[in-house]
Amino acid sequence: MTNREIMQALLEGEQPATTPQWIMAISSIELTQRIIPAELIYEGYLLDLDGGEYGFGPMGEERLRQEQRFNKHIDRCAFPVGWGANAAFGHYGPGEFNPRVIERRDNGFIQQYETGARREVRLHPHNVHMFDMPVSGPEDLKRLQLPDPADPARYAGLAEDIAWAKANGEWTIAFINGFFSSLHYFFRDYANFFLDLAADPEFAKEMIALSGEWTLTAAQKICEAGVDCIGFCDDLGSERSMLISPAMYREMFWPWHRRLCDLVHQHGAIVHMHSHGAILPVVDLLAEAGVDILNPLDPDDEMPMEQVREAAGSRMVLCGGMDKHFWDEDWDTDRKADHLRQVVADGRRLEPHILMDSAGLPSNVTREAFDEFLVMSREIRQA
Repeated sequence: MTNREIMQALLEGEQPATTPQWIMAISSIELTQRIIPAELIYEGYLLDLDGGEYGFGPMGEERLRQEQRFNKHIDRCAFPVGWGANAAFGHYGPGEFNPRVIERRDNGFIQQYETGARREVRLHPHNVHMFDMPVSGPEDLKRLQLPDPADPARYAGLAEDIAWAKANGEWTIAFINGFFSSLHYFFRDYANFFLDLAADPEFAKEMIALSGEWTLTAAQKICEAGVDCIGFCDDLGSERSMLISPAMYREMFWPWHRRLCDLVHQHGAIVHMHSHGAILPVVDLLAEAGVDILNPLDPDDEMPMEQVREAAGSRMVLCGGMDKHFWDEDWDTDRKADHLRQVVADGRRLEPHILMDSAGLPSNVTREAFDEFLVMSREIRQA
């Protein structure tokens, strides 16, 4: 079966004989170069490998074939479209505010996003820091100039890239901004954003609406290009609790998730949401909004799949289940294999299910460890 056939069957409620796999992210330059064969790393996989500026326009058949070879190597069941979108779930593509490199340093670089926010990336050890956020109060929000989300140049060639992927057996996904996370990614610093939600909810709602309307327009344009799935990141939880109360989620963010799902479903596509943390208290609301796939369901974040399935109902695809500590040094081969067997068995019992890691591959993963995982995972998912 092609990836397209596998995903279509899964969404119709049929768990394939081989559990699909979706690696969340290999987003560090150094890590990618260390664990992936050099001949598989292509221009456009990581934007900072090819000049550092997002490239609106078609990827073209040559790079699409290179992406297909890369994804076959890691058994990724989905095919992200848009420059850089194959590196990390939820990021890059015309539906997200995108960056360009404005300064290079000995140990990294600084990017500036389309909102004006800046991001420092350090390579050794890998670390990311957001700063110079453009909104410090209501007046800044009024002055903020965003790119036109309906600009045809933003989506040039996207429909052709999607059509090529579909014709070559791939199931396509494109990413948009989150409605929660985009505020502290691109607009307002993290601490003050949370203070706004509690102390100045009307101002918070204005920020949410500015980003949300932009994002819905982008989602509309991407759906019109024919994508199978819209993905986004909204990390609503910490390891032990929600970052906001379920009541605040219901009032402030659920309506936007519902609007997104309604829009996407009207185009015959589906919605895949990423949300780290202990978000079990709102899984039923996510299902009610219409979220079709949810990741990463980390059991160490108090998200056991059985309880998630009970809250989500039978339709939602559960994507994930791997413990965030899977790559820790004290997890030997036997422990990793036992864990994967349990996750795959639980997924088949609670189907439909896709195997996904919990946070992308950490910087300490070696080529040998990753190759061992790929072999181990294939054997277990096919058993």
